[in-house]
Amino acid sequence: MSQSYHRPRPAGMAGAILDKQANKFNDVEAGYLLEWIRDLTKEEFDCEPSRDNFREQLKDGSKLCKLVNAIQEGSVKKIMKPISNFNCLENINQFTNAARKLGVKDEETFQSVDLFDGRDLFSVTVTLQSLARKVEKLGVAPPKQVSKDQIVNM
Repeated sequence: MSQSYHRPRPAGMAGAILDKQANKFNDVEAGYLLEWIRDLTKEEFDCEPSRDNFREQLKDGSKLCKLVNAIQEGSVKKIMKPISNFNCLENINQFTNAARKLGVKDEETFQSVDLFDGRDLFSVTVTLQSLARKVEKLGVAPPKQVSKDQIVNM
């Protein structure tokens, strides 16, 4: 009997919720958010608009920490080297704490595992969009927005 190495989807309501969240994720929006981060941090990296690349670029939290530091210097005092899961999760936590200090509401802030484990990447985009709206008032240019014809209703 061969074993499968993908994580099984939870059955019932939990599985339905995860599917719904996955369907809300928009690749085009993710690409625009990555470009926004790249432009603000002045760091070159792959901004391919895909779910996998979005997670891959952000999951260690270091780019997110550099983003909030580009918005407000010193928001994150020490960005951890992504040499362990703990350090990556710490970076993500430092980012979400800094985002809250910049005005992002708790209910618009993702949990570390949403990004690190790829559980709910849509909530990561919600946090980044909320952050962009808050810092636009500080003169920070927002990311490009997805046009209505690029939104797929599932």
